[in-house]
Amino acid sequence: MSRTTSCLNTLVALLGLAAAGSALAQTPAAPAVQQRAVIDFRTCAKPQYPREELAARHQGIVTLSFQVGADGKVGDSKVAKSSGFPALDESARSALASCQFKPALAADGQPVMAWTAVQYVWTLN
Repeated sequence: MSRTTSCLNTLVALLGLAAAGSALAQTPAAPAVQQRAVIDFRTCAKPQYPREELAARHQGIVTLSFQVGADGKVGDSKVAKSSGFPALDESARSALASCQFKPALAADGQPVMAWTAVQYVWTLN
């Protein structure tokens, strides 16, 4: 590869980054959240302990992130911090994703879409 081709490839990559940065700068910022979304555990079933994890006596704490809409419904979810046991993480994520939330509130008191974190503790008696 010639020096000219290498410089041209670098210039094209830099122009692409500049364009992406410009587009991000024009994207309206999400409204400031005054009160975060809160899960209503009464609206969903308790996550089921996976049989193999129960047999192995695995316990742990999983931190989940939920994107909660202004209507209080989950739009997206992910494991933010694993319990160390993927089956426990997925059981908690899938069960709690069906819960209803009290939506986050903007500074003006209006419900807004926002991400919120929920911890679920897996423990044996």
